[in-house]
Amino acid sequence: MEKPNVISEKKFGYGVRHIQTLCMTLNLLALFIARSSLGVAILAMTDMTRRNDPNVYDWDKKTQSLILSSFFVGYILMQIPGGLLAKRYGGKPVILSALLANGVICAILPSLVQFGGWQIVCACRILLGLTQACLVPSTHTLLGKWLPAHEMTSYSGIVYGGLHFGNMISMPLSGFLADTKMGWKLIFYVIAGILFATAAVWTFFSANSPGEHRFITNEEKEYIEKGLNVASGKALKTPWKRILTTTGFWALVVSHIGSVVGYILFFVDMPTYLEKGLQISLKNSATLSALPYMGMAIGNFVSTQFSEKLFNKGFLTLLACRKLCTSIGFVGMTLGLIVLSFIGPENKVIAIIALTIALGSTGFWGAGFLLSYIDLSPNYGGVMFSISNCISNVGSVITPIVTSFILQNDPTDITRWRIVFLITAGISMLANAGFMLFATAERQEWDDPHYLEKKKTDPEELQPALEPETTS
Repeated sequence: MEKPNVISEKKFGYGVRHIQTLCMTLNLLALFIARSSLGVAILAMTDMTRRNDPNVYDWDKKTQSLILSSFFVGYILMQIPGGLLAKRYGGKPVILSALLANGVICAILPSLVQFGGWQIVCACRILLGLTQACLVPSTHTLLGKWLPAHEMTSYSGIVYGGLHFGNMISMPLSGFLADTKMGWKLIFYVIAGILFATAAVWTFFSANSPGEHRFITNEEKEYIEKGLNVASGKALKTPWKRILTTTGFWALVVSHIGSVVGYILFFVDMPTYLEKGLQISLKNSATLSALPYMGMAIGNFVSTQFSEKLFNKGFLTLLACRKLCTSIGFVGMTLGLIVLSFIGPENKVIAIIALTIALGSTGFWGAGFLLSYIDLSPNYGGVMFSISNCISNVGSVITPIVTSFILQNDPTDITRWRIVFLITAGISMLANAGFMLFATAERQEWDDPHYLEKKKTDPEELQPALEPETTS
């Protein structure tokens, strides 16, 4: 049975790595507020009960879906370059650029839309996607450099909890701001302020690695570096062929596709489903949209803390932990979607509970397949994630468009929502089956920075570099 690194026996306590962890959490929170706010903002921008307001636009459901999905066009295009930029220059400058660019775009969007209409909104969303594409690959890269192996699961759960809290805050905040005298424009101005403030914190308190941080002590730096599984001080050549011919990597891609399709369905269309399908007011639908994301945050925190304890105490292997958490996420989403398929506006409370279960259970992915990239290759985890995210986020573009096609411009028709939900449930179960059958948590031999040299000289030396010691 797999055992934790013996370094884990020594606990250093709180230090600069916790400040770094908090900063990474704030980045995800701020950028996901910017990403998800349009789901509510677009309802206010197209609220035809205020048709005499010059800031309200007559965009049909298909146009709205095109606007919402346009973010992911830029997101897909920059995924792999974003991962490579983070690998070459470090996560700090890349994420800082994203924060500043997103802040500027949000600040100017309300003025631009008056002149360019929905097309300019699409262009701004594409730019947001291009600049945010680096976020998760950069964060993966930073986690690999800042967290000892035995702290990776629990603290990464806190970091990625930021994206759930960002979504959770964005929905009610956007609904509240849209209801003010300034209307939907205030949403973008407030978010711009949040992004610029986060950029200032990130600039002052973060670093690419422990060795570059201005406040870290030598003791904590040594503690972190002894527990790392990544190579340091060497520019690594990415083993593209080895990555793309690894079965375990493609198991992650399949899981990633399933997770994206399910997540994006709710991320883009949940406010519309609540307002039009369940006939809940815009302000209330924005608030209720936050509940499933609260469930995701709780699921993410519980799974990462509990999973790490199960592994470190030797109760489950690392692979068993990853499969357990991945399955809870997909099965929970499937059950929630099936329930949603057979209820309507007369069962609002049950629908909200089903939504919360469906999305809340996906928080367990934070201790499941999402960390398996680092399990397979601590050195190339960020690059691997960027490849997988690029492929899987094709679903981010297609899902809103297919949903719009099925709904036929009538989001009040519950029978059409049923088709959407059942198709998504089927995709979720197929994705889980792929992970359960083909996933692995073994560190790959090509993760060794000297893999190619050893292959040429002595095949028997092909063991992963910096392999953690084990105890019997």
